[in-house]
This record gives sequence, C-alpha cells and structure tokens, in this order.
Amino acid sequence: MDVKITPYLMLDGQAEDAIAFYRDMFGAEVVGLEYLRDWPGEMGINVTPENENRVMHAHLKIGQSELMLADYLPGQTPKSGSSINLMIDVKDVAAAEKLFAALQKGGQVVMPLQETGFSPATGQVIDRFGVEWQIVTDVSE
Repeated sequence: MDVKITPYLMLDGQAEDAIAFYRDMFGAEVVGLEYLRDWPGEMGINVTPENENRVMHAHLKIGQSELMLADYLPGQTPKSGSSINLMIDVKDVAAAEKLFAALQKGGQVVMPLQETGFSPATGQVIDRFGVEWQIVTDVSE
C-alpha cells in the first residue's frame, strides 16, 4: 500500500502565528496556505466574517520534513490529545475506505469519510488508542 504519514497540528485560531514562527525559526517553506474563505460550503462548514480568516490547511516544508497545520473548524472543540494528529495520504479511494474502516473499529468518527472539492475521500477518526487520524485521498490527474 502506498501510504505517507505526516504530523498535522490543530490550533485554535493561532495557525497563522505558528506558520510565521516556524518559517522564521526553521526557515520553513510555506508550500500551501488556505483559509476557510477559500473553501466555502466544504464539509458543511458555515463560513462567516468571524471565522473566514481561520486557516483551513497549511503545508510547510522544513528541511527534509513536512508539517501540516490548521485551525480547528467551526464547531470543533479543542480537547486534550487532539492538538496533533497524523495525516494519512493515500492514492485511491479504496485504500482510504479500508484504512478508515480499520481505524474506526473501537474508535470514534470525527468527520465521516466523504468527497470534497480537494479530495475524492477525506475523513477524520480517533482510533481505539486515542490517536487522531486524518485520511486524504489524492485527486487523480
């Protein structure tokens, strides 16, 4: 199975500050930066003037490493243990479905596996050990 696992930090409105800090401290390259306003209507999120500037997704390259980060989505409540999760990047929907099904056994679904404008299958789940995972499927070219 072709799988890549990347650390993904979840912050509560401080993602932009963290991006600037890591860029300065590590010389990180900001590969991508998107805000809620860039993806209105995705995943059932109501984008408002109060939350439109929250970071929906950021991708940093730090040396040979990659780091993803975002602000919590509206309605998500920060809780101990969920400020970092692991992102699984797979190449096809079948692999995403298989991994999601395995991780949710004895765990808890945070966001059901679903199609979005940026992925044919993305979801979030806490496994039976309390580890939070995001699954994203690459968009076929």
